[in-house]
Amino acid sequence: MASAPGTSGKCRYCPNPSKYTCPRCNTPYCSSSCYKNPDHVQCSENFYREQVEEEMQGSTVSEESRMKMLEILQRVKSGESVMEAEEEEPLDSDDEADEDLSVRMAGVDLNDSDAVWRNMTDEERRDFQELVKRENFEELLPAWSAWWEQEVQLVQEVKQDSPTSPSYMANCPKLVTVPPFSELTKVTPSPCLPYNILNVLAAYAWTVRLFNGDHQESSQDATEAILTLSPVLASNANYQEAAVAVESPKMEAQNHLWLQESEEFASTVRRDVWKILQGPTPSNKTFYIQAALSEIHVLLNTCKTSLAKKKKSAGPRKGMFSSAFPEGSTQVELKITSLLLVKSVIKKIEFLLSYAQEHSELLSAMPLA
Repeated sequence: MASAPGTSGKCRYCPNPSKYTCPRCNTPYCSSSCYKNPDHVQCSENFYREQVEEEMQGSTVSEESRMKMLEILQRVKSGESVMEAEEEEPLDSDDEADEDLSVRMAGVDLNDSDAVWRNMTDEERRDFQELVKRENFEELLPAWSAWWEQEVQLVQEVKQDSPTSPSYMANCPKLVTVPPFSELTKVTPSPCLPYNILNVLAAYAWTVRLFNGDHQESSQDATEAILTLSPVLASNANYQEAAVAVESPKMEAQNHLWLQESEEFASTVRRDVWKILQGPTPSNKTFYIQAALSEIHVLLNTCKTSLAKKKKSAGPRKGMFSSAFPEGSTQVELKITSLLLVKSVIKKIEFLLSYAQEHSELLSAMPLA
């Protein structure tokens, strides 16, 4: 819906002056409600559908990210439908901005921050910069809910002749298949292993909350975070006390500005570890532990693939967005993460996961204080 400044024509669907022109049929109109006029509905609906299809087909991001994009576009469309049903009101400037933004971003690679920045207006850039200065990033991010916080019914219906997995499993990371622990080693398991798993879980919870649940989309940065936060994974450390193992990531984060968080954040992570340790039900107490370790395994494998494909470059490309935010737009420097270390840590996670599956009674006995 291209803006048409300087024109004095009237809107096709009401007495107001036209402010935009439909990119498909060149019809002049003044607002989103007029754009969605019944006489123009075929054109407008096709336009929105094509936006979605082009984005979904042309994007190289994950299916989860595509679903998020689809949800955003559907919100734009449903929001205009609501305005149609309401009593006609004067055009709101926010309506114009939302409508125009959805069009300007159509076909833009949303992973390319500089391309997005180029398609923003000066006012939008100023608003974004102000949010960054105030560090009100929560205003830019959709709410994320941890999978281990889901409500689980203790009694679940099971239909006869139709065995199904408990419903909570569908909301958790898929478990990774690993060899039985007895096949990996004949040595008696170290008494440190349950506490070491606690340290890994604390580093995992800290990382996924830091990335607001989008850790899989930034596998290298998230891997750097979890390896930095967990001495068990990065340097073969061992723990003999639960409290020390869970508190360790907080101490590690204090040495890295990009990992530092508030005491409230640290308390949330501690609570996360205890919830994961409790599991969904008393009869399947270690399922959440296995699910968390499995997701770490997936993250590390994604990072491994990314590192293996990484090509040497002359240096990071500077664009308008990175120039506007020189401190906050660069990727995390990989000080620990390397292809060799990631491969090693993958084996370690498989070892811990196998232990968790075969020695669930030891993990179940861990203190929850």
